[in-house]
Amino acid sequence: MNLISEADGPKTKRMKSENDERRSCDQKEEDDVRENVAEGISDAKEISQQEEHERSVDSDNEASATVDSDDESFTFPPDEDITDMLDEVQYNGYFPTVTDRYFTPYYKTDVQSPGDDMCVWIHSNRICMLSLAPSHVILRSNKGIEKVDFRVSDKLDRSLNKVSGKGKHGAQPLQTNSNVCTISCLDGQTYVIKCCMIGKLVEVNEALSEDPQLLKGPPHKGGYLAIILPNIKLLESLKQSLLTHEQYIELVEEREKK
Repeated sequence: MNLISEADGPKTKRMKSENDERRSCDQKEEDDVRENVAEGISDAKEISQQEEHERSVDSDNEASATVDSDDESFTFPPDEDITDMLDEVQYNGYFPTVTDRYFTPYYKTDVQSPGDDMCVWIHSNRICMLSLAPSHVILRSNKGIEKVDFRVSDKLDRSLNKVSGKGKHGAQPLQTNSNVCTISCLDGQTYVIKCCMIGKLVEVNEALSEDPQLLKGPPHKGGYLAIILPNIKLLESLKQSLLTHEQYIELVEEREKK
């Protein structure tokens, strides 16, 4: 008989039972803690949502109260007097036109005869707009314009010019002395307009065919003859061959003194 084994049996069982009970208690306490934490988090979320809802309601109430208060007490100032609206704006009574903002004028005077003055407006992207200069005899004498004809010969009509792409493929080539159009005036005088530059014809102002009087207005209102893409290699030399606006004004003033 194993006396030691029989004597220690009940003690071992008791220790095992106590250990099981201890583990069971520990597990229950751990479960209780987890449950309490979960309940605390849930309660915190509910409280946060409730506080957020209350703040939103308070904000709406404040906004409503503000509107109500404005409706009752706020008085709009009278708007009859607007003289001080532009006090801080630098304004001299003139707004620059599209032509003034993006084009720089250059001039060629007495192209074929005295008073045959032309203006070449050069855009920042080098494209040019051709128009009569203010000192051209047609404008200076305020002649009535009967017709602007872009048919410069029996075989060539500038209004039939068709271009495509950035390179302006198909455009009619132009030389400095190429005819752009013919202007017929009511007094019987006829003026042949020269291109004044080497380049490609982009388009002509076909509106002049229906209303030639547009030619007396500024370019941005239809008072131009044609749009021309000059030879980029010759652009600087073109500028050098023309008068700047200051030089042109000085020349016109000298003319008037004679």
